[in-house]
Amino acid sequence: MVYGPLPLTLETVLIVQTSLIVGFNSAVWFLFLKRRNLRNKSNYFMASLSASHLFLGLFGIPCYVSSRRKMNSTLVLCTEVFYYFLCSSILNMYLVTYERYLSIMKPLYYHRRMSNTFVVAAICTAWLLPSVPITVDALFRTTMRMHRFSTGYLVYHWIQTLTFLVIFLLLAAVNTAMFRVAKRQLQAIQAAHVMNSTIHRRLSGQSNRREKRTTFFFVYIVTTFVVFWLPRIGCEVYELVHYKILDHTDLDVVTLCIALLNPIFDPLIYLFFKADFKRAMRKMLRRRYMLRARVSPVRNV
Repeated sequence: MVYGPLPLTLETVLIVQTSLIVGFNSAVWFLFLKRRNLRNKSNYFMASLSASHLFLGLFGIPCYVSSRRKMNSTLVLCTEVFYYFLCSSILNMYLVTYERYLSIMKPLYYHRRMSNTFVVAAICTAWLLPSVPITVDALFRTTMRMHRFSTGYLVYHWIQTLTFLVIFLLLAAVNTAMFRVAKRQLQAIQAAHVMNSTIHRRLSGQSNRREKRTTFFFVYIVTTFVVFWLPRIGCEVYELVHYKILDHTDLDVVTLCIALLNPIFDPLIYLFFKADFKRAMRKMLRRRYMLRARVSPVRNV
């Protein structure tokens, strides 16, 4: 079975998305490797998420585009490579959310739970676990005709879809809860701002701004995830309910393009709203500007 090439518009969109995903996530990793102060437990989870996005752009999306012109065996391989990195990015996002949840909701338990061993084991699990559903999916694609929707196919894909839906709802709920806590903290700081002395007001004002940025940070995270992934989940449910194969159809590609906006916006949110990365980026840009300013007079002379 041979799939036709993607429409030119959709292929162009995927190429542009690939460039943005690789560029933005490479910037995150460049800062992470360049600045030692960024290498803490929280940022290791974020770096793992960024790496999954980066590999998705480098290998996953090109494999998906090329699979439209390949025969059956190569098609399955290219498709599974794409979905492996996609699943890995989702699991890494879950780990990032879990780490933020502990740091905000259970700060006393955080240091006891987030040992070096746990961090390494959790990140390795996020990269190894996707191989299990991907292997099962590859067996279904190569050993049976998918258009018949056998009992095994339906059971497996319903479990897969419902599992992803649970993860989706869990991430949304946890981020919403953290947003409410950050909002309450912001209100408490504003109350203290009114009651305290002038010195404490200045300190409260600085904390106020930090908490406000944190609040917006959580709003952006949960909003982008919900908005970009909801059409994809709806497409998966529609496929199973109506017994229709949507793989590599225009609807499948469009919802996929919408979901792929998430790995584009995630690094931007971290770079512009996460205080330590934002500070590191400013220092790097300031140094480059100063170096150029020093070199320019020498060239003029």
